[in-house]
Amino acid sequence: MEGKGITGGMGSIRSVDFDKVYEENISTVYRTALYYSEDENVAEEITQEVFLKLYISRENINTEAVSAWLVTTAKNMVRNHKRDCWHEVPKGDIFEDEDSDLLVSSTEEDIMTILHDKEYHEFVEKIFGDLYHMNERWYDAITITYLLEKPQKEVAENMGVSLEVLHSMLYRAKKWIQRKYREEYDRLSEI
Repeated sequence: MEGKGITGGMGSIRSVDFDKVYEENISTVYRTALYYSEDENVAEEITQEVFLKLYISRENINTEAVSAWLVTTAKNMVRNHKRDCWHEVPKGDIFEDEDSDLLVSSTEEDIMTILHDKEYHEFVEKIFGDLYHMNERWYDAITITYLLEKPQKEVAENMGVSLEVLHSMLYRAKKWIQRKYREEYDRLSEI
């Protein structure tokens, strides 16, 4: 059972199954995109792109792992969207010239809190980005189990692994994160 994976394995999605897959997963994909993008318009756009990508690749997607594939694809598309839009400064940012009065009225402590929160958020993104590059299966297991708060039995089934294998993947991923990022986490916690 462990070797099925996202592609290949049991069977592909036929055209008649696509509508069923769409109906069963549309809200999860949208909520995932909304959670990571924090923007309804972006979430709607990403959701459409994810299902378009599924439709195009439907012959290569394992039906038993399609839910995990959709969630992972949505997260990655949001990450790519954020990366591509990184250079844009959002309205209301405290460092914009037109909002300089906000800097004057804010206390130094408020500004330090904002900067610390931003640094912490970037740290978390770095961890997940590095985890994705280290081992995509660990990344899927961690994000689906802990961020999307899916039951571990469901995650194991969607990933095509036994519950014991999922537990092992989660354990190894957490240990890798702790070894690699403990010092930086402690430093951020002291600030």
